[in-house]
Amino acid sequence: MLPKAKPARFSRRLLKRFMYSQMALRSAFLILIGREQPSLRFKVLAEPCSIYFNFLLKPGMRQEFEEYINLAPGLSLAPMKCLAGEEPEVLLTLNIYQVSGIVQGTRAEWSTYIKDEQGTSRYMVLEANSDSRSLDPVNLFTKADQLEHRMNGGMLSSLATSTISGEFTSKVRLDNSQPVANIDPGWIAANDFIYWRNGICDRTWYDANLFNASVRSIPAQDIRIEDNTHWARFIRPKPRHVLKYDGGMEFMISPWDNI
Repeated sequence: MLPKAKPARFSRRLLKRFMYSQMALRSAFLILIGREQPSLRFKVLAEPCSIYFNFLLKPGMRQEFEEYINLAPGLSLAPMKCLAGEEPEVLLTLNIYQVSGIVQGTRAEWSTYIKDEQGTSRYMVLEANSDSRSLDPVNLFTKADQLEHRMNGGMLSSLATSTISGEFTSKVRLDNSQPVANIDPGWIAANDFIYWRNGICDRTWYDANLFNASVRSIPAQDIRIEDNTHWARFIRPKPRHVLKYDGGMEFMISPWDNI
């Protein structure tokens, strides 16, 4: 028979606090001298849901688009397929979502897809907007933008104001009868390293909840979009697909991992 376990917890509570506080101080010192990378929790909320608008470029606009986004040396545009079975295409994606953790509030990110220096397909953030002051490796400290993202009676209404010019507005009707999408694993794996235009990237870690997430493909008749941003001249007015995540997601992110 095993010896009886003592129920007293006071000493163990003190030991836990002391031991893990010392580990945190050690990590802080190693981060300060560049020997360790920080890891931050990043939680995308389930309500209002995260939604992706994936747009095809207009015919003949690829070269002009690539010149406009002015990628860092060693990076190039990469075709991407978001759904299994479709042909990969050069895409411009707008993701609007709400987040909590080290960053909080509504965010809107215009992204495309690139090949990194090893030839692997990755996300590339072209423009990131937040409804609170934010930090990114391109602009450093940025002001809050006018963003809205809310549910009202089965309608998801969003407003994303561009820091450069114009605004994007959408109304998307949501219900559980809309079809579940078969997400291509390559689209998810592109999140492993999320690049910014100057070549700095965030590294992300996620678990099976992302691969197994329920994602719905919203039919065109349930979507209304008005795009007056500087991106509108490059993309077709109707998105290739609009994808809505049914639940929340959690990540661990190492920001600016390659510097």
